Amino acid sequence: MSEKQEPNGKASATNITDQERDLAQQALAEYEKKNYKSCLEHLQRIEESRPNDPKVLLNKAIVEFYESGLCTADKFQKSLIDVCKQVELNLEQLDSLEDVENCIYYYNYAVFLYHLKHYTKALAMINKVYSFIESLEESLAHKVCLLIVQLHIDTNKHAEALKLITYIESQFVSTDNATNILTGSADQGGPIHAETEKTEKKANLDAATDAFRVSLIQYRVRSLMELNLFDECSQQLNTIKEKQDSITMFLIGKLEYLRGNHKEALAILKEIPVKDDFIETGECSSVLINNNVACLYHYAKKPTLSFTSIYKAIVQHQKNIVDVTKPTQAEGSLSGQPLHIIGASIKTELMFNLGISLLHARKPEEAFDCLIEAVQTYHMNPRLWLRLAECCIMTHKKSNDRDFDFKKPYIEGVVGSGKHRKIILKSQLFPDTKYSCEAVSASIPMPSLEFGSLCIRNAVLLIQNDTIDCSPSHTPINTPHKDYLFGCIQSAGAYIALCLGDPVVALKYSQELLKSDKINKVHKFLGHLYAAEALILSDKPNEAIDMLKESNAFDDIEPEIHEQLRTEQWKPDKQKSAKAVLYYNLAVALTLRGDLDKAGELLKQIWLSKIEHVSVPVHVVILALYIHLRLGQKEIAITLIKQNCPQAKR
Repeated sequence: MSEKQEPNGKASATNITDQERDLAQQALAEYEKKNYKSCLEHLQRIEESRPNDPKVLLNKAIVEFYESGLCTADKFQKSLIDVCKQVELNLEQLDSLEDVENCIYYYNYAVFLYHLKHYTKALAMINKVYSFIESLEESLAHKVCLLIVQLHIDTNKHAEALKLITYIESQFVSTDNATNILTGSADQGGPIHAETEKTEKKANLDAATDAFRVSLIQYRVRSLMELNLFDECSQQLNTIKEKQDSITMFLIGKLEYLRGNHKEALAILKEIPVKDDFIETGECSSVLINNNVACLYHYAKKPTLSFTSIYKAIVQHQKNIVDVTKPTQAEGSLSGQPLHIIGASIKTELMFNLGISLLHARKPEEAFDCLIEAVQTYHMNPRLWLRLAECCIMTHKKSNDRDFDFKKPYIEGVVGSGKHRKIILKSQLFPDTKYSCEAVSASIPMPSLEFGSLCIRNAVLLIQNDTIDCSPSHTPINTPHKDYLFGCIQSAGAYIALCLGDPVVALKYSQELLKSDKINKVHKFLGHLYAAEALILSDKPNEAIDMLKESNAFDDIEPEIHEQLRTEQWKPDKQKSAKAVLYYNLAVALTLRGDLDKAGELLKQIWLSKIEHVSVPVHVVILALYIHLRLGQKEIAITLIKQNCPQAKR
């Protein structure tokens, strides 16, 4: 939070009496001991003789804020603005900062904005203060440096952060240079300090400079990680490994995680000491550890363990928030919680992670509830809108497994006996293939296909931006990831449109998908399938046939995509199975055009691949029955029924 400054600046030093100086020193000592009530009493005595001194008023506002447990943020903000008006400063107009003596007001307000997560505005303000960095008092300069680097990281300006760190190290980490600033050099006028006092000050300075140096290295590592410069990260971490503080250990664990060494990362997380200092720092190590463990389980393909761990983190975080929240009579939306706790709330990020874990655990309804809460904060993230659409799709249809399950009964019933026995086939294999006739509003947040279509439209608009918001993730979406995300969004949009019976929109999404030459083979394959189905629904079988013939059905598929198909158990999961789906769709199109013989030949090829233990869609049997009956091949149709429908043998 903001730092109380001893009122001994140039402007305040005018006509300061010895008594006032002593009171200021005593107030500072009490402040550092966290005896805020006693500190306030000393400041009030100074205020009696200097009622209009802005720095006294600023210090008083800060101490009162601390005495309230930082729970009266609205009151502090008003007091800070009032003090600035007294010295004719407008915190909203950065050009009004012209005197180094006024930097302290802007610094305090920048910290205030930082804790409210107004990072862009805070960065603009601290940039202005940083322009006076060489004239600032050493301890304040250190705080300004750390804040400006932190804000660059929070706004994803990692390259700029690295440049800043390099400059700051050259100017402020030199112990000899800092010693001269703090203790004064021999050729300067003024009182001569006793040798023991100099030694004590130098020792304190060495400790402060070392802590400052370590903080800068930790910031450098964070920036290097975001730029994927892992070797340089390792070199930097080696210089502070002996510190073994929790921040360094978290960074070491994250580096192992980013390198794919998940076992090593988990081992490091288990070594981090659990500290209950949430009320002091706004961070809880047990919450962070559980969240990070959940991420490791997620990448280990253990979604159940992942959402169990992240749920523990959410429960602990909520408990921490309740424990530090206290009733207050102070007015304002920011009162009741300590300022650093308001900004430290990570519930939204935790809910985002929980939603992703639940989605991978095939619990789409629960995942939707979590992600819909996260999207209220991160509504500019196209990937988050896609995840919501995927929840809607999975709620509509859990998986494609049933489409390849030949144990599915085809017969609705049997009537009669003997030569009068009749077999009644099902009019449709699955009950949810009909389009919904119910009026469902797309604007109502629920895991429906209608709302899913709205999510896709949002994602399509956001993916077109030059800079894509990836929050709450700090890792920017680079070009390959953007191309992959584009393919996912367009293919999901086409699927949802087909399920809603809207072939025009489905064709539009499919065509946009096929226009791109940067999408992978899976998305291109889906684009051809969805476009062909949309054309069939539009009564254009000839165009659908041409579209299907253009598809290469996973030929020369990328190795990483093939591995993804295998590990995530998608259907179809093999090239031959994908080709069977393609041939089936082509057979349907040929049947609609009246080319029953060609369609029958395609079905024979599909059936032969089934003998080779290739997964083929169960719809093949129904289509084969239809073709045989249309061709007058009644005996073949009966044989086919007996082979695939056990109840027909009774």
